[in-house]
Amino acid sequence: MHLFVQQVINGVLLGGMFALMSIGLSLVFGIMKTANFAYGALYMLGGYVAYWSSVLLHAPYPVAVLAAFVVMFGAGILIEVAGFEPLRGNEDATLIFGLGLALVLRGGAILAWGSQSRFIATGGPGSVEIGSFIFPTARLWAGIASFAIVGAIYVLVSRTRWGRVMRAVADNARRASLLGINARVVYWLVFGLGTGLSAVACVFLIPVFSLSPTVDESALYIGFAVVILGGLGNIVGCAVAGMILGIVTTLAYGYTVSTIAPVFPLLVLVLTLVFRPQGLFGTRGRLA
Repeated sequence: MHLFVQQVINGVLLGGMFALMSIGLSLVFGIMKTANFAYGALYMLGGYVAYWSSVLLHAPYPVAVLAAFVVMFGAGILIEVAGFEPLRGNEDATLIFGLGLALVLRGGAILAWGSQSRFIATGGPGSVEIGSFIFPTARLWAGIASFAIVGAIYVLVSRTRWGRVMRAVADNARRASLLGINARVVYWLVFGLGTGLSAVACVFLIPVFSLSPTVDESALYIGFAVVILGGLGNIVGCAVAGMILGIVTTLAYGYTVSTIAPVFPLLVLVLTLVFRPQGLFGTRGRLA
C-alpha cells in the first residue's frame, strides 16, 4: 500500500509537469486554432537554452529557467510572425510548416550539440523525506511549480482583462477587431507565451527524461495526448488530464515491465477517444 501511495503521489507531480508541457499547445490551439507540430522541437530548444545558460554562463537553476522562458518567448513571436501568420487559413500549409520546422530544429540540434543526454544541476539535496515518503527534490519542486504556473495561466485567461481579450479573439477574431482589439498582436503574444511555457516545462522535466534532441518526439506525443484527453483548448482539462496520464504512467512503470508500460497511457487516450471524443472537459469554442 505504501508503494502504491508513493507511486500515485509521484504520478500527481509528474502530471503537473505534463500539464505544464501541454498548456502552451492548448493555448495556441484554443485561441489561434493552430495545431503547432513544431511544439516538441521548440520544447527541446528551450531546454538547451537553459542548459547552456547553466554551463556557459554559470547561471543558477532559477535564472536558467527564466532565460529559457524569455528567449523562447521571443523565438515564439518570431516564428509566428515569419512562419505561421502568413499561412493562417491554410491548414495544410501550417501543418507542413510546423513539421518542417521541427525537422530542421531537431537536425540542427544534433549537428550542433550531438545526440548524448545532458542534465542540469538543480542544487540543493538530492531528495526530500516527508513522513515515510521520499521524493527527489527536483521532481517535487518542479511538480509544485508546474501546478502553480498552470493555475496562474488559468487565472490570467479567465479572470483578467487580458484574458477577456484573448477569449474574444478566440471566439471571433474579426468581431474582436471591430471592437478595437488587435488580433495579430494577441496571436503574437499567445504564441510567444505558449512557446515560453514549453521551454519551462522542458527544464522542469530534464531530471526526469534528461535532455537530448530526441525529446521532441515524446514531448509532442505527451502534449497532444494531454490536450486531446482534457479537451481541446481547455486549461482545467489539461491539468486533470496531465494528472491522469502522470498517475497511469507511474503506476504502469511501477507494477509492469518497462516494455509494455507505455501502452497504458495510450490505452487511456484511445478509450477516451472512443467514448468521449471531445475529451473529458471538451468545450465548444470557449477557452478556460
